[in-house]
Amino acid sequence: MKFKILATIGPVTEKKRDIQTLIKYSEILRTNGSHNTLKWHEKISLKIKSINSKKIHLFDIPGIKPRTNNKNKLHIKVNEKVCFYFNKYSKNKIKQIELSKPLPLLKKKIKYFSIEDGQFFFEIIGFKKNYLIGRSKSNFVLYPKKGLNIPGSKYDDNLQLSLYEEFLEKSKNIKFDAIGLSYVQSGKVVKTIKKKYYKKIIISKIENQEGLINYKEIIKASDIIMIDRGDLAAEIGNHNLFDAIIKISVETRNQGKPLIMATENLVSMIEKNEPTKSEVISLVFNFLLGSNYIMLSEETATSKNWKNTIKWLKNFIDISKINKNSFKNI
Repeated sequence: MKFKILATIGPVTEKKRDIQTLIKYSEILRTNGSHNTLKWHEKISLKIKSINSKKIHLFDIPGIKPRTNNKNKLHIKVNEKVCFYFNKYSKNKIKQIELSKPLPLLKKKIKYFSIEDGQFFFEIIGFKKNYLIGRSKSNFVLYPKKGLNIPGSKYDDNLQLSLYEEFLEKSKNIKFDAIGLSYVQSGKVVKTIKKKYYKKIIISKIENQEGLINYKEIIKASDIIMIDRGDLAAEIGNHNLFDAIIKISVETRNQGKPLIMATENLVSMIEKNEPTKSEVISLVFNFLLGSNYIMLSEETATSKNWKNTIKWLKNFIDISKINKNSFKNI
């Protein structure tokens, strides 16, 4: 079995010696523009290039998905009503949480939304253009900068493009080789960014229903495709995730483009020294789908067990005897 590792640099791996270790095991190093300051990303990019100037640095830039603007963690109670708003408060006398970006165009039939890749759900009570009110289905702690996932929603492509361009303009001092575009919904947006940044590798993330509808044109316009299983599942529903992954993977392979499989690949190893059996099976399945890269997110960005995790994955790739010919007779 042969695929490559894409590792994310975060607070626990920002030191030079740690980046050296990540470089040893990874083909691509990623920083997530949704977190930390641009100055931080600039420093990390300089460290990467000082160690290995040819190592690919993927700069994953924020998309149009609204994130919570709470600076401190908030305790949300089961059945508690919460209003998520952009720019203006609602008149409701309930807990108010500001959002970083405008809400998408919402469908009248939607009954729920979630936070943090579908981990915490809210029943929708009401919404207008600038706010969304929900009743929490559980007790949980809301940490800063967590994204909202609203099933079936559609974002403004022109706003998406302007956000991309504005963020990239502010990021001129960051040395990156690839641009990760979040919440891509059309090939037109990808083409516009690619024309302006023609020397960069353009990696498009298919993460919502609109992106799934236009997946063929997005794949055609991009250099590499990333399937973000967390956001995609939260947007289209877990029951539709398998079919969506098959559809995107087959088309990406047919168009001869590389594929990155992202989200929770070895999430159990944040706390444990060995992955679950389900994670092992999932890795093999991703290989059979034609995935070229397995991405580690929290596993190498925030987990103290990151070194053990990336070594385990590299060893698993190297010693595994699985190949696609083994499954021809099944």
